[in-house]
Parts: sequence; C-alpha cells; structure tokens
Amino acid sequence: LEKDCPRQLFKTHHGRDPKGNIVCGSERFKMIFTQLGTQIDLDLAKKLGVIIDWYPAHSTAWLARLHKPWGELKLLLDLSFVQPIPLIQEYLGPRLAFIFAWNGFYCKALLALTCVALPIEAAVNVLTMCGMHGPTIHKRTVLAFSVVITIWARLSVNAWNREQEYFVNLWGLEPGDGSQSTRPSFQGVMRASKADLNITEKAYPTGMATLRRIASTSITLVFCCVVCICIVIWTNIFEGDLNLTASICLSVMVAVFGLVFNALVPILTEWENHKVQSTFYDSYVLKKFIFEAVNRYSAFFYLAVKQRYTAAACPSGGCMAALHKQLWMTLLILSCIRIFEIILAGVMVRVKLWLEDRSMKKEAEEVEHQEAPKRSFAELQSKFSESRMQEQIETTMQLVLTLGFVFLFSAIAPIIVPFSLVVFVVQLRGSAYLLVNLSKRPLPRHQYGIGIWGGIVAFLVELSIFFSGFLNITYGDEFQGKQLITKLTGLILYIVAMNCIMQGVDLVYPPTMEETQVLKARRDRVRSEVLERAAHVAHAPKARDQGTDDHKEALIALSNEIARGDWDAIRHLDDLCTSRCGKPLRGAELPEADLAVQEDPPKRR
Repeated sequence: LEKDCPRQLFKTHHGRDPKGNIVCGSERFKMIFTQLGTQIDLDLAKKLGVIIDWYPAHSTAWLARLHKPWGELKLLLDLSFVQPIPLIQEYLGPRLAFIFAWNGFYCKALLALTCVALPIEAAVNVLTMCGMHGPTIHKRTVLAFSVVITIWARLSVNAWNREQEYFVNLWGLEPGDGSQSTRPSFQGVMRASKADLNITEKAYPTGMATLRRIASTSITLVFCCVVCICIVIWTNIFEGDLNLTASICLSVMVAVFGLVFNALVPILTEWENHKVQSTFYDSYVLKKFIFEAVNRYSAFFYLAVKQRYTAAACPSGGCMAALHKQLWMTLLILSCIRIFEIILAGVMVRVKLWLEDRSMKKEAEEVEHQEAPKRSFAELQSKFSESRMQEQIETTMQLVLTLGFVFLFSAIAPIIVPFSLVVFVVQLRGSAYLLVNLSKRPLPRHQYGIGIWGGIVAFLVELSIFFSGFLNITYGDEFQGKQLITKLTGLILYIVAMNCIMQGVDLVYPPTMEETQVLKARRDRVRSEVLERAAHVAHAPKARDQGTDDHKEALIALSNEIARGDWDAIRHLDDLCTSRCGKPLRGAELPEADLAVQEDPPKRR
C-alpha cells in the first residue's frame, strides 16, 4: 500500500465525500434503519399518525447514472436486455439487483424458446387446417415439446445458477448476511440470549410461534379450497363449452381472488410474529405462492385431469384442443391485465402530481395572485408510488407464475411462450422506469441470490415433468385401455427418463463455473493473507520506513536522544509521530532499530 490509510485497502464509494467512503450509500441506509428499528417501529408510527411518512431519499446523481442505461421506456425495443447490475446492486441493494438480473436473464431464455415455440404452433395450426386429425397432432406435440421444455428448463436454471454464483462471489455475500437483526414489530419478552447469556434480547415461546404459523397456513389452505370449489362451479356452469366468455370469467375470478388474498397475506404473516426479516420474507412468499399457484393453475389441472370424466366430457375436438384454446385465451387476458397494471402505476403518479399542482396553483391565485410554491425533490418523492417488500414480492410473483405457465402448459399450447416473453419484457423495463422516475427509493436489503424464489422455480420444473408425464400417459394412444399398473409404470419410466436427460444437461453445462471458483479462491486467499499479515505486524512489528523526510528526521532524532539518555528532551510520541492519514503513529510503526533501542535502554547506575 502506498499509504497507511483504510481507503488504500478497502473499496471506496464516492458520493458527497470526494475522498470516498468505505461504506456505500445503501449500506449506510441499512445501518441507520437498523439502529432506528431498535427504538421505534416506523411503520407503526406512520399508521398511528406520529409521522407522515418515511423513506430513503433518492440521489439525483445516481438517478442520472441509471436513467440512460436502465430507466428509459425506449429500452423496451432492446432485445439484448442488458442491465447495469453492479450499479443497481450498489444503489438499490442485492435483493433488487438479483431480482432484476433474474428477470433480464429469463427474458433472454424465453426469447430463445420463442424461436422454437412459434414454428411448432404454426405447424400444428397448418396441419389441422389441412385436415389431419386434431387430437392426434396435439398428443404428438405434447410429447415432443415436453422434452424440449425439460431441456430448456434445466439449461436455463443452470445458466442462472452460474450467473447468480458469479454475483454472489463478486459482491462477497454470505448466507444470512444482513438478515439477523430483530424486526421492529416483533413482540416478545426480554430474556437472556441463547448465544450470549450476558445480554438480554426479545424472545417469543417456540411452541406459540409454531401454533401461529400452523393457524396461518391453515387459513391459506382454506382459501385455496374455496378457489377450487369456485373452479368446479365455473366448469359446471359452462358445461365444457369453454369459449371466450368462459375465459373472461375465469380471468376476472383469478384477479378478484388475488386482490382479496393480497390484502390478507400481510396480516397473516405479521400475526406469525417473525423475529428476523428473512423468515418473515420467506413465509410471506411461501403463502403467497401456495395460494396463487392454486388460483392460477387449478382450472387447467382440472380440465386436464377431470374434464373427460364429467357428464359434459370433452368437446368434439378433444380435451387437449379445449385446454389449448383455454390456455392461450386466459393467459392473453391475464397478460394484458398485468401490462395494464404496470402502465396504471405510472399514470396514477402523474395524475396525482397534476391534480396537486392544479390545486396549489388555484389556491395561490386566490391569495393575492401569488405564484404556486415549488416542491423540493425530497418533497416530490413523497408523492411517488411505494416500492417496498410487498410490491417487490407481488412483482416477482407475477413473473414466477408466468414462468410456471411455460413449464407446465407450454407443451399443450406453445403459443403461451411469446405471451410470457412480453410479460417479462414489459415487467423488466416498466419496473426499471418506475424505480428511476416515479417510485420511492426502496430500503436496500441483503439477499443471498434470489433466495426462496430459486426453490420455487425448481419445484415448478419438477412438477412440470410429472404433469407432462401424466398427460402423455393419460392421452397417449399407447396407454389407452391399459391397466393402472401399466400406466403407473409408464409414468415412473417417463419421470426417470426426464431426470436422466437433466443429468446429461448438467454434465454438458454444469450449474457452476470454474472461473467463479477461481474468483472465490483468490478472494479467500487475499482475505487470509491480509489477516495473516495484520496479525504478524500486530505481534511482531517489522521495520517500515516509508514516511516523509520530516518523519524520518524525527525518528532519527528520537533514536539519538534515547541513545544519549537525554530523557527530558524526548517529546510525547503522539506529538512527534503522525501517520499519513493524519492519525498518531503507533509503536508498531517505529523502525526496527528504534524498537531495539527501546527494548534495551542504557543501564543506569
């Protein structure tokens, strides 16, 4: 190091301090919020009217840096889906950085899959129009495209894991980072800490916490049962005639149930009384996914599994054709609803600001024709839309559910792949535009990768293998009229074959990169070397004569005074020696010769 200064060792972040700070702005926000959270629940204070609002303030310099490469709507036409992920991580925190990186990655993956899905969809339509047997074509399509989806799903998961691993090591993240601080709303009694009996901390009985979580999960399952009952009623009303009206009714029902549960899930999760933010976040996501998966997918599972055994039975074109038609119509409607919600979020902020400007201008004109006061940027942000945990989970959930449609049902209706691509692209660019222009700055949060979302995606992949196997066994001509044991054996063999294919993909394209492992090993080595040398210097100081000329002369003078025994002439060390950062020089920084003289002073008689 050129200087004995922390800025020479640690990465510096340049904001208001021109010299740089070793802690970035997002980390400083996190520290302030953590300390405030130990004394006051800001959300409760806002709810009770003690404060009007709270939010981290935007940095105009950072917004200017992010606007052109990330926050412009014209980027909707950019099919490279490039994003400044390191800048996003530094400004908005790792959690949002990983979510946006995942969103952009699957935009690329879905674009590649669209190039395969569209020709298959076109070929099916052409062959059907040419008079070929429609049910037979759909059966063959399901089998062929199921294999394509399995390979694509595994490749995309492995590719994302490689990218995620790179960012985790690049940013030096560890599991559990920043997630162990106590939530301000946590209710408990002060008890001795299990980790350190010398301190006390809030605690809540484990048995009561478990009972609360069982109760909240039971309520979630009750709502899922209500949704299933409504799906059965919906199919009975239309008696197998699943036309456009049926699709609109299903889409409206899905949207309404989603709004109701959105209002309920924060209450249930808060009632569970989680101590740390990470468990609260995971519980919120899990309940939300369980309900939304039932809400979005159950109608199509019912049509595929049960419809053929009902009194209405399958329509003339077959159950697969009916399911194909219902899938693309429903997903098209749901996609349009989601795109409308994204556009509406931005329009509502603009309208709100316009109405307030109009009101202030009118009031100013009535009072002696004064000009309307202008808002500061800090005040303007208070009018922006929220982008907190609930909004972030809702955004990511819509993407994961859309991806679930691709995994589960694109073998039946390949046309839903481009619809899903449009949702991902609009969500990516729309969310970025809102965050840079019309949303409050979210509180930066730590997260190791995409967290629980990775497990949900892996579950959807496994479920898609089972469901595609069920479709091929149930509707395949080879298994018609066969015994149940034969069908079960065929299903097991299909699942084994698909897992073998995925293992083959792992061999060709593994989920880890050697370059990332090298990066991690080098960083670990540097960390170990720094700690080792620091410990060596602390316990066995070495000679380091890198000071200025004045510094060297002062040390020589000190040595001579000690050698002569002129003790009264020696000034105090703090007044004599200063480091290059302007701090007192420690004894460890004296030359080795001087230390030797200090250790063996002249003997006195």
